[in-house]
Amino acid sequence: MTQPQLRLSTLLRSCVVAFAFALVAFLMGSARPAAAATAAGTAITNTATATYSDGTNNYTSQSNTVTTTVQNAPALTIAPPQSTPGSNTVSPGASITDTYTLTNTGNASGFFQLTGAQGTADGVTAGSGTFTQYIVNVPGQTQQTFTTIAAVNSYLSTGNTGGTPFTVPQVSGTPTSANQITIGVTYSANAGATGTITTNLTAAITQPAAGSAPAATSASVIGQYNDNVVTDARMDLQKLATVGGTATAPTVTYTVRANNGGGRAMVAVNRSGLPAGAGITGAGIVVTDKLPQFPSGTQLTLNGTPTFVTQPAGATFIYSTDGVNFTTTATGAVYVGVFIPSSAITGSFGASNPGSSQNTVSAAQAQLAFSFTINGSTASGSANANAITNVVNSIYGDQSGFIEGPGITFQSVPNTSSATASQTAPAIANTNGTLTGSAQITSAASPATASVLNGPNGFPAATGQTSTNDDYTAVSYTNGGTILAATNGASEAVPASAAAVTVTNSAQNGGNKDDTFSLTTGTLAADLAGNALPTGWTVTFKSTGQTASGSCPAVTAGTAITSICVTSGSTATYQVVMTPPASATTFTTYAPYGVAITATSTNDNTKTNITNDEFFVGGFVKMTKSVAVDSGVPCSTAATFTVSTTVNPGDCVQYTVVYLNVAPTGGTNDLTLNASTIVITEDGTASGTTDGVAYANNWAANTSGLFATPVDSTGGTLAGFNPGPAAAGSSKFTDTVASLAAGASGNVIFKVQIK
Repeated sequence: MTQPQLRLSTLLRSCVVAFAFALVAFLMGSARPAAAATAAGTAITNTATATYSDGTNNYTSQSNTVTTTVQNAPALTIAPPQSTPGSNTVSPGASITDTYTLTNTGNASGFFQLTGAQGTADGVTAGSGTFTQYIVNVPGQTQQTFTTIAAVNSYLSTGNTGGTPFTVPQVSGTPTSANQITIGVTYSANAGATGTITTNLTAAITQPAAGSAPAATSASVIGQYNDNVVTDARMDLQKLATVGGTATAPTVTYTVRANNGGGRAMVAVNRSGLPAGAGITGAGIVVTDKLPQFPSGTQLTLNGTPTFVTQPAGATFIYSTDGVNFTTTATGAVYVGVFIPSSAITGSFGASNPGSSQNTVSAAQAQLAFSFTINGSTASGSANANAITNVVNSIYGDQSGFIEGPGITFQSVPNTSSATASQTAPAIANTNGTLTGSAQITSAASPATASVLNGPNGFPAATGQTSTNDDYTAVSYTNGGTILAATNGASEAVPASAAAVTVTNSAQNGGNKDDTFSLTTGTLAADLAGNALPTGWTVTFKSTGQTASGSCPAVTAGTAITSICVTSGSTATYQVVMTPPASATTFTTYAPYGVAITATSTNDNTKTNITNDEFFVGGFVKMTKSVAVDSGVPCSTAATFTVSTTVNPGDCVQYTVVYLNVAPTGGTNDLTLNASTIVITEDGTASGTTDGVAYANNWAANTSGLFATPVDSTGGTLAGFNPGPAAAGSSKFTDTVASLAAGASGNVIFKVQIK
């Protein structure tokens, strides 16, 4: 070979060797080739050959063989990566899973592992969320859930047959599910959560030893979600009530407004989760309202048919008699509501429309509004402001995949075809209008009407001689048993600081609303012919004790009052206290003294009623004696008697004693004074003092005694003759009258012959 030929052959050999090594270097240095990376453990051999000539002969030359082994080059991707985080939407209280996809981009099969610490590198790492579990999906395996990183890693590294790892082949071309596993981070957004909640997943992949290539683990790769916390769909409802009609034909008109005040659109509820009945034709949302009762147990009824104020597309009225089956027939309805079909959801109804809140939905905000009227009540208490409470409820779906409504435990009923009407029935039956998805309004069930009756204890409707304004209570004042006598024509002294006169009256509220009656004093009714209290006497009122009822508070017995609260249809008692001054006062015997008490309605101050309270000092049976003479005629023949204060010996004298109960009479159910066992004593020799007035009888000494048996006009029993046993010649007798009603009178007459 000539020298030029040798140099050329050497140059060619060098180029071939350099090219072979460059090719190997290129293959090993490509991290993410378009085609599959050379598998780990692959032996790459290279032998150089050359030909040359010495000018006569052609020669072939071969180098030694060089062998290189492809090493493990583990690599993975995680989606979404930390550099461009993923984002889901979650609502406070809701549960969500952020799913990460891990892809083997190395040059051999490998198994994944989580790295880092729980709460800082894996799971919920920021925001107001509570980690629940990891959800792991390996190709060809059933889904698994774990609550710790260690459990996840144990499963991935030893969970395969024979305790071997779940290896995933490397990508060859476009990644497929065979080259990937998914790991979900499940958490619950805390109640009241706002802003964002961050989850991370930090993972590496290990490629087992391959031939002479030892096992190798990649660097950790971090995935991330920044989830936006948005308030879920929320049904805001408001109820308005207008009381109308008359007290005899009352009505209440309700207006219901509904709006999605949450941050996410509502979802139609699967038909299986809605109440039964032909009125509900498919998936949708239901708003229901149960008509109230008043009084309890008496169902109020629908008056006419409801009308839409704002009607979502396709919305229809539904009715039910039992809250279970809903139809389109209003007859006998106890429930009235609206069905909104799925076609209207997020269209004319259900889209997020912030600004409203529970019990505050303006007419402009309302995505649904309707009105209906019920017949009110004429029962007692029907006009009280809190007579009836009406609650409107709803059943709707949220973006978290659950059916919501008042009475349904939050996010407990999945919105699927497996949902049942029994699971959502608590929302129909709910009576608490403060729960989310409901609203309530408390109102009267009738316009107010006032009626006052004020009368004697136990008889507020008592009448006097002409009306319910001159009814009365009459009592006898004894100052604790120290004033028990009186003399006709005399006065009666009540000592200084004597006991008060207390009379109990009854007040009745015949109106349909709890009322407070103011109490004032005035002059006794004219037909009672009574006297005003003497100067210095005062009149106050006291409670007899009252427990709290309706809108009336509890009042302790003995409490000074100026008014009395009486619930509708009820009667309450109070005391009138007439107190004497610190100085003595004088009364005319057998004359009534007292005051008229006026009760005035606060609900309607044109409605008043009067009762009269009066008392007698010293007694109430008045005796009046008169004398008449038949001059010059013996009693045996006397027939004509003339009133005279002079007599002559031999004249026949006739005495008449009239007894009268001066207490008032007339009317019905008044409380007055009735006397019993009246014993009238005539003693011709007696003397003494009654209430400071002295007397001395001497007719026995100046007459021949009783001429004959006295005569009592009421049939009184005559006895006690002295000397007796017959009346003739006696100087004494008694006349016993069994009873003497108020206003009643009688007399006893006897004759004596002047000596």
